[in-house]
Amino acid sequence: MRLLLPILTALALLGCQTTPPDYGALTQRLDQGETVAPAELRRAFLEAPDLPERMERLSDLETQALALMEDEPLRLGSIGSAILDTYYGSLTGHHIMARFYEHVASPGAAAPHQDWVRRVTDSMEADGDGSRARPFPAVTSADARMYAISKGWTPVGSIYQSTDEVPFSLLLQARPESGPTKDLSFDLSGLFHSMRQDFMATDTTPDGAKAKAGEGAARRGPEEGAASDFTPFTLIGYLARQGDSAAQTAVGWFLASQKRLGDAADWLRAASRTGNMAANSLLARVYLEQALTATSESERAEALDQVMETHLHAIALGSADAMYALGVLYLNGHYGDENKVSGVPLLKQAADAGHSEATMFLGHLHYTGEVVPQNLETARDYYAEAAALGSAFARKSYARFLLDRDVNQPGDPRALEWLEELAQDGEAESMLLLGNLHARGVGTEASVRKAVSWFKQAVEAAPEDPNIVNEVAWTLAVSDQQDLRRARYARRIMDRLMEDSDEARGRPEYLDTWAATYAATGDFERAVTLQEQALDAAESGEYQEVLEILRQHLEAFRNRRTISETVP
Repeated sequence: MRLLLPILTALALLGCQTTPPDYGALTQRLDQGETVAPAELRRAFLEAPDLPERMERLSDLETQALALMEDEPLRLGSIGSAILDTYYGSLTGHHIMARFYEHVASPGAAAPHQDWVRRVTDSMEADGDGSRARPFPAVTSADARMYAISKGWTPVGSIYQSTDEVPFSLLLQARPESGPTKDLSFDLSGLFHSMRQDFMATDTTPDGAKAKAGEGAARRGPEEGAASDFTPFTLIGYLARQGDSAAQTAVGWFLASQKRLGDAADWLRAASRTGNMAANSLLARVYLEQALTATSESERAEALDQVMETHLHAIALGSADAMYALGVLYLNGHYGDENKVSGVPLLKQAADAGHSEATMFLGHLHYTGEVVPQNLETARDYYAEAAALGSAFARKSYARFLLDRDVNQPGDPRALEWLEELAQDGEAESMLLLGNLHARGVGTEASVRKAVSWFKQAVEAAPEDPNIVNEVAWTLAVSDQQDLRRARYARRIMDRLMEDSDEARGRPEYLDTWAATYAATGDFERAVTLQEQALDAAESGEYQEVLEILRQHLEAFRNRRTISETVP
């Protein structure tokens, strides 16, 4: 009996730990002046037995609050109180109550609500980072919008999404006072489960919620939203029918993915009328697809006009994505070769707004001299600016620009710092580029030891990536820097790559490197055999431009000579 009692006590404690918190009890503690964590309150609310009724009332009240927040602040007091009576953890409720008391010059009454705004946002940020992998938790879409507003950002677009990990989420686009638009993901799984409970509890009469949800889903396809199964797509269809812009955008995206472009355009136009830039961007893509598949020149011209009109509308709202997209269309000649240059000011406008892809494209144009005069200093500035914005692609492109011997630009220590940040996440190409920078001493003191270390780390990070392995092997087998050569290692990693990959064995550039590693280790007979295979592969494919180089390498191997090149 003495042994049994501790076990029973432990089981009782475990049972207490797994019992969901009682929302009513928590609000009583709040009334008594006790401190309750926002996350605990949120969990209790989502576990409440009357959640569907509370959620419906909460959503209605928060929608009213958002509509009145700017123009009728005096009405916010009663609505805010009703919201907090329904769910005291509502970010929207506390934000508008703070606004109300500030408007009536009562800072003392506003302070507790301001504190709750801070506590709720801190709690959201403790549980997520706003990425799709780790979305912020939110009870309602209004709280998602209010999160952005509380940061001083303007919500400009939204679309509902669903994954296996997060059944129902909202991607919100928010524009800061300066800089690029931010994409923020919010986990709304609680709303989905609430609606599903309500759906299952509602009768199946034609005027019931179940029939409405099924009707919304039926528009998309028979496999979604069947009467016996309430899915995220059922909910999205239902919300779209109710005029929810994020849901309409999601339905439009789905229809576009099914190539139902006309239906997709209808839904996206409806969503874009509310100023939803996500819908606007997708609508422009639909119009472009219609232009590319048009069967007559007049249809194509009409669709391209719609693309331009849609992008210009988004540009008027401040969309840097639309500036970039329209600029690219001009530069790609969709509006005539004579108008290509019109894309440059659009890219500059987007770059000024902090759009990394636009900034990168401007760097490329000045690097190559396309459309604009070649200017390597200007190209460098744009590449560096794009890299500073945090784009991984821009950071790697900037490093390759600095390594280009023809540009004759001084190194930049920041390039190494940026690549090292990427390398910490196991990014193999960044490791490869770090090896090249250290080997050449670009932006740092030359170090063969560091270069070889980075090369090997790149291969370890991506042993099955033929481009990484091939570039490392070629450098270590043929570099004119004799102290950099590691021929046996180069041959070993190429052996492993080529033995494991049928595709790689059919590519002349990989066979060429493989042959060079054998020549570098003194096995010229094997090098000749592999180089002959490289020539055969090139002659049977579209590699005519490299045939002469491959023949030169074959001649060298036959004469027992190795390859030496200025690499990296």
